[in-house]
Amino acid sequence: MVTPDVPAENKAPAPMQVGVVGLGLIGGSLAKALAGRARVTVVGIDPDPVVIQKALSDQVLSQGGVMPLQSEFKQLDHHQAPSIITAFKAKTSQSAGPADLAGPGPADQSAVWQMLADCQVVFLCTPPATIPDLVRQIRPFTGAILTDVASVKKPVLDLIPDDRFVGGHPMAGSEKHGYANARENLFENAAYVLCLPEQSAITVLEYRQLERLVQSIGASPISLDPQTHDKAVAAVSHLPHVAAAALSLLAARQGDNNLTRLAAGGFRDITRIASSDASLWSQISLESSDQLLPLIDQYIAILQEFRTELSDKDLDHMRQYFFQAAQYRGSLPVDGRGALLTQSILNVYIPDEPGVIGKVTTLLGDHAINITNLRIREFRTYEGGSLQLLLPDSAQAARAAWLLKEAGYECD
Repeated sequence: MVTPDVPAENKAPAPMQVGVVGLGLIGGSLAKALAGRARVTVVGIDPDPVVIQKALSDQVLSQGGVMPLQSEFKQLDHHQAPSIITAFKAKTSQSAGPADLAGPGPADQSAVWQMLADCQVVFLCTPPATIPDLVRQIRPFTGAILTDVASVKKPVLDLIPDDRFVGGHPMAGSEKHGYANARENLFENAAYVLCLPEQSAITVLEYRQLERLVQSIGASPISLDPQTHDKAVAAVSHLPHVAAAALSLLAARQGDNNLTRLAAGGFRDITRIASSDASLWSQISLESSDQLLPLIDQYIAILQEFRTELSDKDLDHMRQYFFQAAQYRGSLPVDGRGALLTQSILNVYIPDEPGVIGKVTTLLGDHAINITNLRIREFRTYEGGSLQLLLPDSAQAARAAWLLKEAGYECD
């Protein structure tokens, strides 16, 4: 639920300030994109002082603070102020570097979180299990919208009773990790999911501002409920990581040096994400287990189907297996947008002859495939054209493509 806007006084808006906690691949890329593209003031906090110094010298951050490692941070009492936290501030009037750091004497915990006091939005870019504790630590020091970037949403949101928290997940990343691999254009054309809790004190104006901030870094904001997000992402992100790791392990366990020498090109491409951070993906898999386990069962069942077809030398069904997979793969948007949309488009190329549209729709209707919308495109007399069908989901689109191809139609 988004609360109504309250009219503000007619004042010139202050420059926007955004916080980023955790400057790894995603957090570092966010900080770079916010500073370089959105042109907002960025405050950064990370456990590694070397990362903070680098981000300051890159002029990505206007201020930087160092906090404990997350393993230590999780064990701290919420009201303790450990002396191991050190805060730094860069001079904004000249290039930042080690000489520009205020300190580096130890400061209490509040000195770090106080840096976020004037932020309108704070991105929490640490592992999912750390997010609820971070929210509790940070909230007393800022009224900002707090949002995370974790790839699971419901397990995180269920533990955060904060009415100014928005679940977030940029559908972007790399098998590499760390600030050294962060880049400003990481989110270009990426879907960026926002999950607003039902009980929220965030106004419509503030939510729209968050969407515009997401757009300013090159991403496309998509509003989803947490359950829908988690189910979709488990299929298109989490399971592929498991599958890529399994393929890599399968090759490794053959104990064949010749196989290793030949495992390049396509094999390296399809297993690229197996090089991702092992600790991070172990945690993501655990957090995603409610959605991931049934998908693994379905994946095994599909492989078992193909194994049976292969064993039976059932060439027709194997051809159907590869065709439907290729059809779905070919229907995916090439610019990364709309990866979580629930409807699929199928283009059918038809000749210029009476009743052809009726034949197509009847064929699909006879097989219980629902056409939610239909468009005729590029139709020329005596030459034909294309029929664009909007179908409820990718599974029906794949079945429809197979049926139409068997009936002699060309489609993609």
